[in-house]
Amino acid sequence: MKKTIFLSLITIVIFSCQQQKAHEKGLLEGVWERIGTINYENFKPFDTTSMDEKFSQIKIFTKSKMMFITNGEDIDSITGEDKFRGYAGYAKSYDFKNNILTEYVSGGTDMFEEWAKKQINGVTFEVNISENNYSQRFNLDSTGRGRSELYKRIE
Repeated sequence: MKKTIFLSLITIVIFSCQQQKAHEKGLLEGVWERIGTINYENFKPFDTTSMDEKFSQIKIFTKSKMMFITNGEDIDSITGEDKFRGYAGYAKSYDFKNNILTEYVSGGTDMFEEWAKKQINGVTFEVNISENNYSQRFNLDSTGRGRSELYKRIE
């Protein structure tokens, strides 16, 4: 009887530890919608602009992969045709440590595909993150000018 109780206890402990691991999520895991751009001057943020309502960008992070989808509208003034075809890209893996995100982009559509092939060391961003928002900043130039993409968590 003692063996049965002991084995049952061990099974319960192992199962509950596995359940806890399954629910632990990384800070970036989830679905994010880009809501704006943070502009920098003199190495400091000075203005945030909202996304144009005709433009959307979604990023999806799993435990080990990243994908983004971008769509918008660019209406030709003569033909009325939408010239913006949208594009997407993905990373075979990413690292996120000490607020530095490195995406190892590996493919995508249109112009992103060619650009991704050249990024053999990954693309690195400085990240500021909270529970429901994050920004990823590109390298600032020597005068401290640059920008960050600003996202909100939607799932």
